[in-house]
Amino acid sequence: MSSTRKINLKACVIFMMLVSTLSFAVDGTDTPASSNETETTMQQGRTTGSVFMPGDAMQVSVFPDTASFLNGVFSIDDRGYVDLPIYGKTRISQMSQSDLERFLVDKYKDYLRYPTLKVKPLIRISVLGGVAQPGLFHIDPDNSIWDAMKLAGGPTDEDGLKQMHWKRNKEKVVDNLIPIYQEGSSLRTIGFKSGDQIWVRTPNKPGFFDKTRDFLGLVTASASVVALIFTYQRLATDRR
Repeated sequence: MSSTRKINLKACVIFMMLVSTLSFAVDGTDTPASSNETETTMQQGRTTGSVFMPGDAMQVSVFPDTASFLNGVFSIDDRGYVDLPIYGKTRISQMSQSDLERFLVDKYKDYLRYPTLKVKPLIRISVLGGVAQPGLFHIDPDNSIWDAMKLAGGPTDEDGLKQMHWKRNKEKVVDNLIPIYQEGSSLRTIGFKSGDQIWVRTPNKPGFFDKTRDFLGLVTASASVVALIFTYQRLATDRR
């Protein structure tokens, strides 16, 4: 009887482990979200007034402890979660800015020397074309286009800003950003959204005729040198 009980006990333990594993596989936070789930998360965020959208990021600043491990930029995944140090994955897409600040102070109160913490939502934009470091950037929506250009290292051509334009979903929103650039208005004020693009004119590359002209110049110079040598040799032969 005792051996039978042991077998039954082992079977129960194995069954519970299998159920736990299957539950994690279904509900685990590492499972990629479908497009419908992502859209639902974004709609819920808009309904609750959250400023933390899937695909964006948040910036945490701890004052005056600027060396705190909590300082930094944290990306928000497609289901509205961020991976926080020590604490792990937390869904913030349904939190307001003040709610998230209180949440972080409460969860990290044992690690913070000073409970002075600030959270900023960041949107994602692309700066492409003729800039030193083209790519995707997380930026504070209260920053300006000038700040976005600074992140990308500035234009590679002096006239690059003259044809700078703003795109959304492959369509131009503003064809000439110079007036807005000069005003210094924030991205939020002018209506920038996550996923928008700033395109800067790429410097003109040398065309076929430019390359041919340079090549012909080299050929002409070489021919002149050969002709000069040939003429010198002929004169030297005639003198003999």
